[in-house]
Amino acid sequence: MIEKIEQIKDFGIYKNFSWNSASGLKDFNHKNLFYGWNYSGKTTLSRIFSSLRDKKTHNSYDKSFFKVNTSDGDFDSNTLENFPFEILVFNSDYIKDNLNFSIHKDDISESKTILFEVGDNAKFEEKIIELKNKIDLINGTETILGKKEKYLKTIDDFEIYDRPTSGKFTHFAKEIKIDHFGSEIDFTKANLKPIISKVKEKLADFIITDKKKLAQLKTIVLSKEPRDVLNEISFVDNYEKIIKSVNDLMIKVPDKKQLDKILDSSSEIYSWVKKGEELHTKKTRCLFCDNDVKPARIEYLSEFFNSEASRLKENINNLKSQLLDEENNLKQINFPSSSNDLNLGYIDEYKHLKKELDKALSLYKKHLKTLITKLDFKLNKSLHVKVDEIKEFNINQIITKVNQLNNVILENNNFSKGFKHRIDNERNIYKNHLIASFLKREKYFDKEKKYNLASVQIEKLNALVSDLEKQIQINESKKVSDAEGALQYTYFIQSFLNRDDIEIKFEAISKKFLLLRGKENASNLSEGEKTAIAFSHFLVSIQALNLSDKFKNYIVFVDDPISSLDGNHIFQINSLIKETFFSQIPNPSNPKQIMWKMNCKQLFISTHNFEFMNLMKELPKGDGYFYVKDEKKCKESRYFIERKGTSSTITKIPTIFDDFKSEYHYLFSVITSFNNDANKSDSDKLLLMPNVLRRFVEMYTLAKYPSKEEVDDRANIVFGKLISKRILKPLNYFSHYNNIDNIGKQNELIADLPIACSTLIEYIKTKDENHFKALNNAIS
Repeated sequence: MIEKIEQIKDFGIYKNFSWNSASGLKDFNHKNLFYGWNYSGKTTLSRIFSSLRDKKTHNSYDKSFFKVNTSDGDFDSNTLENFPFEILVFNSDYIKDNLNFSIHKDDISESKTILFEVGDNAKFEEKIIELKNKIDLINGTETILGKKEKYLKTIDDFEIYDRPTSGKFTHFAKEIKIDHFGSEIDFTKANLKPIISKVKEKLADFIITDKKKLAQLKTIVLSKEPRDVLNEISFVDNYEKIIKSVNDLMIKVPDKKQLDKILDSSSEIYSWVKKGEELHTKKTRCLFCDNDVKPARIEYLSEFFNSEASRLKENINNLKSQLLDEENNLKQINFPSSSNDLNLGYIDEYKHLKKELDKALSLYKKHLKTLITKLDFKLNKSLHVKVDEIKEFNINQIITKVNQLNNVILENNNFSKGFKHRIDNERNIYKNHLIASFLKREKYFDKEKKYNLASVQIEKLNALVSDLEKQIQINESKKVSDAEGALQYTYFIQSFLNRDDIEIKFEAISKKFLLLRGKENASNLSEGEKTAIAFSHFLVSIQALNLSDKFKNYIVFVDDPISSLDGNHIFQINSLIKETFFSQIPNPSNPKQIMWKMNCKQLFISTHNFEFMNLMKELPKGDGYFYVKDEKKCKESRYFIERKGTSSTITKIPTIFDDFKSEYHYLFSVITSFNNDANKSDSDKLLLMPNVLRRFVEMYTLAKYPSKEEVDDRANIVFGKLISKRILKPLNYFSHYNNIDNIGKQNELIADLPIACSTLIEYIKTKDENHFKALNNAIS
């Protein structure tokens, strides 16, 4: 096996690469994946393998030097004739070397022949019976339960939700409208399905677990008209001043030097004489008995009523009056005339708090009466003795309840003021809750996951049946045809392109395969068709080696087999690679178990396509070649081909490429990283951004405006012409630039890249807020 490329010098874009100087590079393994953007150096790397195959340096790099380490020793560009391993390489050179595509229909499209060893006809008949039995095991018969059966049951259990008239979605939408909204809203399955898409990512966030809040919401959504705005409850807190005054008087002891047994014995006599003293200030005769009032008596009374005891009594009487005023104030609190003055959804909370406040006010009134009683006791029984201070009442319980009631009134008033917006918002929240709860209760997404897996399995089984049927046709043809290679080649191309008008005909005189479309020479083929035909030729060559039991000794490098192909063919390529390079065998340590076996000695695959890279990571699953973090057990290595300016290097694949399963999420992470870079002009992502931005815009606009229109037209519709122009201006120039080295010369247009980047992010952030939040959550 090849263990590593120790050094590459002046081999195309690899100016001075050293494996041992690269950080964290793991040696090559059985299965090796390279990911890199267009123009990063993937094809150049494959030409090192071509040089190993041909045992001479590729003619485009005759002044270069490279050195590889293998399990059989080290070899460099000067000792290639001794390289011990057989190698196959599929790249753009393979297409040029093995196929000739015509432009005009009168010219011939041809390719090199591939020789197969063909046995007798009985062998093919046995194979046909074997293939038909395999189809029966998949589809099932009257006596055989097919492999499809369990998957079809899972699919049926999920599709019951979205059936046109009798589905669960239809019934639940009706329940929401009638049972939960009292027919106040129109709601059908068509309204329900967008909400499912909205809540599916974070189901728990939309389910209201607070029973109190949920009960309020259930009532609010039934509101038809808003109630009038209510006044805030007013409560003036005088208690701290009152209780301090009371307790100050309780412990007050007046000076006893000025006493009067009669006046001190009774508060009634005291008050009566006090009033009389005030009335006789300038009188000489008593207004009561008409006797003379001696000046000495007036002087005595004046002195007595100005004593500490007298002032204390006065203060007690004044404070009692304040307490009576406080009692009266409590009766005047401006509560709403009725709880029904509030909007639905606020009444129950108001009534609950009002009940608690009434209870607290009742206790407060009793407390005020206690204070009056204590003051009377001080006044009449203990004027010259300290009385214990009175324990304070918890006035905060009243203040808190008043504030809570005012919060309810405030929320009620806000609801009334913004009724149209609020009722719509509250109804949407309740719909989200109902639907999220329904989905959780039904375990909908678990069923959806199983459904998707089952659909994939059904698709695979259908593809397998289709493949088996084609193999039956091939074996039927083999019984009467010696042109085995042409038949195999035709089978691969037709399977690949999913069309039967293209076929290969063996030309006995020229010993070449002729490419026909219908009955005429195939011409003007698209680049995608050319790639498919070329890769089919490569796979058929491998199949020929496999039949002769030679393929197991080969090292294979496949460079971007999906180049120029659309997304529909990615999965076909993946399937063909899996079928060609891997097979299942009984586990030697446990024959009852099946394990994966690689059909060749070592495999290298490079690609620029993120989705295809993810498929390659998953290839295959099972014992032997799946990716694990334990380097001793892992039989797969992953690398990133990174271009910086005019030079490329091989690095350890960044964590970000392993973390993201979605190309869309990955592209957004690159755009965000570039946008946050303070030195964008020096960023190593600068030359990649046109392709990154354009690909992201293609996917975003297609999701927002599904149509067959070009991305520029979709962008005008989605973003508006002005913003679209800001975003697309540098993309249209750079994203398909033929000579990427010249990009650096276009300083003015490069300066537009950061503007395009920030404009795109700002648009999504402000105009598509939920989408922006979801993207940020996905990459954080």
